[in-house]
Formats: sequence, structure tokens, C-alpha cells
Amino acid sequence: MEKQQISCFLWLVFSTFTFLGFAQESGVDTSIHKGLKTLKTDYSFKTFVSNDTLKRSDQTLENLNLAKHYFDALFETYLDFVVVLIENKLWEKHAYFPPPGMPQAIKGNIILGLGKSLLSQTVERALLEVPKAHWSTLTTVYGDPLDLDLFYRDILSIHELVHLYQFKNGTQPQRKWLQELFANMGMYAFVKAESKALYPLMDTYPNFVLKSGARMATYRTLNDFEDKYVQELSPQNYEWFQMQFYKQAQTIIDENGPSILVDLLNFLVETDLSQTEQLTDAALLTALDAKVGESVANVMRHWKTP
Repeated sequence: MEKQQISCFLWLVFSTFTFLGFAQESGVDTSIHKGLKTLKTDYSFKTFVSNDTLKRSDQTLENLNLAKHYFDALFETYLDFVVVLIENKLWEKHAYFPPPGMPQAIKGNIILGLGKSLLSQTVERALLEVPKAHWSTLTTVYGDPLDLDLFYRDILSIHELVHLYQFKNGTQPQRKWLQELFANMGMYAFVKAESKALYPLMDTYPNFVLKSGARMATYRTLNDFEDKYVQELSPQNYEWFQMQFYKQAQTIIDENGPSILVDLLNFLVETDLSQTEQLTDAALLTALDAKVGESVANVMRHWKTP
């Protein structure tokens, strides 16, 4: 199995549940909490677990708590959400979609794996089929043996949290790529500003995947992304788009600081398709320039398709 085939699977996971957000409604869905145990913490958000004897990631909850304070202050709001930690064997009963361990932000719930997730196990086994020389750099960050739950649970939980700030007021963005860009920008901004210890966990695996190139990306335009998205793009192709959004998010935050997240969130909510008609590409560029900033508009204006 080639490194590119493995990496594409990971980044498909990174983004699949962004798509599912479009069908959401405001408020927290409490129906999935039935039969779960309440985990007592000092955090403002509730946490449920399927098994209180399994090893859980207290660091994940701490990260989410810090991120919530950061984003609540930045967006001047209070986000009500629930964290749900589910073990593999009970995933189907309580989570919205498989596989066990796939991060999900749906209906006010952030659902994460508990214990060693099936998702990370599957990817780690796949990596072991490749000569270690190709992925040995990962061990300095994710351990040896690898623990990719450090990426899926500790990092992607922040990505999912960012989505909930948008979904609180709008779930039908003008463009799907703007929604993806927003979540990447938020994740990157928080880690860079407030949790530098997490930076290697966030950045190492994406850089590993970026080295795969664009050989498997048949579709490479933003229009392709909008038209095909998760349903029609291959995992390799979808991965390629996500990598581009992550790279763009880094540049935008580095150049503008986190305040641009506020402008983009306001734009996403104000132009949500539940409130307004879909803008043409030309009108969208004009609106982004005026209301968010040239750096975000330039993602669309200067999109490269190698």
C-alpha cells in the first residue's frame, strides 16, 4: 500500500462530518445520551462516557475547555455543547455515523472515541504495511508505537468545536469551501495562540500527507469541490482539497491574526442560504473583499490547479 493511499483515508475522516452539518438544527440532541454515564468535571460543558473504566483522554477535555473559552471570548458568545466519548463496541448505538473513533460535530454534540479507537487502529495497521522509513518522522510526535488518537481525538475535536460556532446560527453556507476554511482557520488560530504544545500534533501529520502531491486529484477547482464534495470525490481527491484549505488557513491567520475569524463567521451567518440567495462567484468575491478581507477572497481569486 502506498503512503498516498493511507494518507488520503485520514484526511477524508478529517472532513466528512463537516458535510453532515448542513442538515442540523440548533440545540443539543439529548437522545443519544440515553444509557451513558455522566463524567464529572469542572468544565462548563457536559461530558458523557459509555464506560468510565476505560482510559480516557483528559487532555482532550482540557483542550476543548481552553478552546471554548478562547472562542467564546473571540466570538462574544456562549456555546452550549456536549462532549460524548464512546468506546468502539457501543459506537453504533450512540454515534451518528461510523467508523468508531471518527470525530463528529452534530446537533450540539461533539462525539469522540473512547479508549483506543477502531479508526486509529485501522490507520496504524495500514501504516505498518509501508516501510517505516516513509513514516518514521511521525513517531517523534505520535509515539512509537503510533497513537493516532492524539491526532483524531485531541486535534480534530477542536476542529469540530469550531464548526459548532457556525452551526449555532447557520448550516447552509454560500460555499462549502468557506465552511471548511473557517474550521481550519479556527483550529490553527487557537493552537497557535493558546496551546503551542499541541502544534506538532496538529501540523506533523498534515505535512506528512502534503508530501504525497496531487497525482490522485482528478478534480482540482473550487467548483469541482462544490459540485462533487464528499459524495463524488474520491478519498484521495478530497484529501487534496483539505490539504489546500489547511495551508491557506495557516497563511490567512499568520497574516491577519484571529480577528479575521470573527469577520468570516459573521459573513457565513449573514449570507447563510436559509436567509439569502446564492451569490455568483463575482458577487461572492466582492462581498468577501468588503466584509471579510482580501486574504480570504484570494483563496478563490488565486486558486491554483496544478
